[in-house]
Amino acid sequence: MEKVIYEIEINEIGSFLERPNRFISKVELKNRDIVTVHVHDSGRIKELLYEGNEVSLRKAKDLTKRKTEWDLISAKAPDGEDILLNSSFHRYISENILRDFSISPFGEVDLVKAEVKNGHSRLDYCLEKNGEKIWVEVKGVSLSENKIAIFPDAPSERAVKHLETLMEIKEKGERAAVMLLIFRDSHSFIPNYKTDKSFFETFYKAISKGVEVYPIQLKLKNGKISFIDKKINIISKENTIF
Repeated sequence: MEKVIYEIEINEIGSFLERPNRFISKVELKNRDIVTVHVHDSGRIKELLYEGNEVSLRKAKDLTKRKTEWDLISAKAPDGEDILLNSSFHRYISENILRDFSISPFGEVDLVKAEVKNGHSRLDYCLEKNGEKIWVEVKGVSLSENKIAIFPDAPSERAVKHLETLMEIKEKGERAAVMLLIFRDSHSFIPNYKTDKSFFETFYKAISKGVEVYPIQLKLKNGKISFIDKKINIISKENTIF
């Protein structure tokens, strides 16, 4: 099954030039204009953001509170896949999944509440189902090698902290889960040992403590994000090769 769950307006296709810092890139438009573009992704994404690669852009509607006129939306992978690189859309995509009970990994729920504080952390969602709370954190995954999705592509203390919070929640008797939004066609997922050993170890510890993990396959084409009904396996720690 393939189901469109969100649509992003695309205004321009350009050619990536450089990324002076993690928030800014330079892109050459088809008319040869060179524009400054906001990058809403703190990851390195060097395998997608390299000189000459095709990227898609959206023009900002309100310039009063920003310095850049454009937002980077996606970049082409070597196999032609269009990969979403703008994490500001993760909230809308994940919420549409959770509110569509036919595709949500949690099925029908009574309440979906976003940005909820728990202890010293703020998690993406707190669901309520039959009087039970389900705490959910969402991570977007744009890196994939040989059809194996990998996260993170840069060290992330924040991601480790979220996993630790989810383990604490589980120990208190409530459900805790991670939704992995996989934006490249993949058959498996593995935490990135080479980039973030702490996240790698904490990820498998969280699973052993009962934290649920749901990898969800998504596809971007012509600005439309589609949910793909397929199983993505989580590679066990015992089967990892470094």
